[in-house]
Amino acid sequence: MTVYQIVNDIHYVNGVELNLEEINEDVIEDRVLVIKEQIEAKKNELDRLVEQRDRLIVHAFKCGFSAIKLGELLNLTRQRIYDVLNLSKQEEE
Repeated sequence: MTVYQIVNDIHYVNGVELNLEEINEDVIEDRVLVIKEQIEAKKNELDRLVEQRDRLIVHAFKCGFSAIKLGELLNLTRQRIYDVLNLSKQEEE
């Protein structure tokens, strides 16, 4: 979720000034750390979503969905679908 704020006529997106040229040198390090933390949080969220997607691929395949259909629905190649299925099979063993 993106947070847009206006504080004292300064526009912020996710805690960082929208107009980068207006950021004072003494707060650049803080803004960089804010961005770094946000990137890490989004990466973790993406990892969780990919894990959930992969579990759903395995379940859907067991329920009769074809690799072609799953690939079309998820915009993935059939090879990627089979990679997920094979990885899941290896983890079960």
